[in-house]
Amino acid sequence: MSKFDRNILSILSKDARFDGKIVRALGVQEKTVALVKVRNPLQLIALERRFHVVNEYPFIRSLGVECGLKEAIELERMAEVEYVSGESKVSCLETAGQAKDCGLSFVCSSGKLTGRNTTLCVMDTGVSLHSDLSIPKERIVHFIDMIGEEKTPYDDNGHGTFVTGVAIGNGVLSGRRISGVAPDANVIGLKVIGGDGESGTFKILDGMQWLFDNFRQYGINVVCMSFGADPLEYADPLKVGAEMLSRSGLIVVAASGNSGENNLKSPAISNEIISVGAVDEEGRIAEFTSRGIFNGAYRPDVYAKGVNVKGIKGGGTYSTMTGTSASAPYVAGACCLVCEKYRNVTPNQAKSLILSSSKLVDGNFVFSLD
Repeated sequence: MSKFDRNILSILSKDARFDGKIVRALGVQEKTVALVKVRNPLQLIALERRFHVVNEYPFIRSLGVECGLKEAIELERMAEVEYVSGESKVSCLETAGQAKDCGLSFVCSSGKLTGRNTTLCVMDTGVSLHSDLSIPKERIVHFIDMIGEEKTPYDDNGHGTFVTGVAIGNGVLSGRRISGVAPDANVIGLKVIGGDGESGTFKILDGMQWLFDNFRQYGINVVCMSFGADPLEYADPLKVGAEMLSRSGLIVVAASGNSGENNLKSPAISNEIISVGAVDEEGRIAEFTSRGIFNGAYRPDVYAKGVNVKGIKGGGTYSTMTGTSASAPYVAGACCLVCEKYRNVTPNQAKSLILSSSKLVDGNFVFSLD
């Protein structure tokens, strides 16, 4: 690398609008993909004319562009650019405050609520056909594959299928012994994570953009995100994306992570969604649960069971999972029950109902239908 190139990287590293991942990537390779967020949606047109665009995310005023040192210099000089970030690794989250009164009430123990006429979207590794989702009627009502572009539902990892079962499995195969929270809810599988349980920021944003564009058309009430990435301190794209979905009227539930204290994952860092941690079988906070302060606020918002949770497995069997990946769909299923009772409930109201229906244990909200 020439002295001139090193000087350019030094300039970029001092610009607070540039994510360090971009600078490091350009230090070892000629080109990378940068996510560029602008201050005004109209400025996206200018970016499209000046750069090679590889991804489009108008819902968060961002574009993915091919970026070398030349393009990085140009972006650094553009006042309309709010932030430039690199791609973060996203992984499934599996491991071997005060509640406000919103004027509504939600009785968790009521057996009358089953999630009927509600739809959950599971953003994950996909969803496999299973008796607990298909008998007496097929409840996988749509499937979108951002990874392999397949049309028929599948799950080459198993994580998404398990998550779906915790939320809406009806337990028909087990004689109702192993069932989910909202056994009459429908599900839309949105595959954004590969068979290895990993993905990247851009693929997750592809899924979020699809949701933003289509959730009303498909009648989606709730989305469950049992994945996470290390957060950026400023303009974190997964956080911003989740918040835009919530502001549009979609209830967003995300797992906080499995990295212990002070290691929260994105998008669960957002205070505009419902972030969920795990408790063990005795109701104590599981040691692995990501928790702590982010931007002055404590996360997660609420805890739910996440140790040795039983759920469905592809092939018509059952398995066990530990992790906040199992806690998030438990709360997401409960949000389906909330939507069944209150058809026009807002995301903020749903969050308040979940918190007000939780027990306060050692200063933390713990949600349970038991």
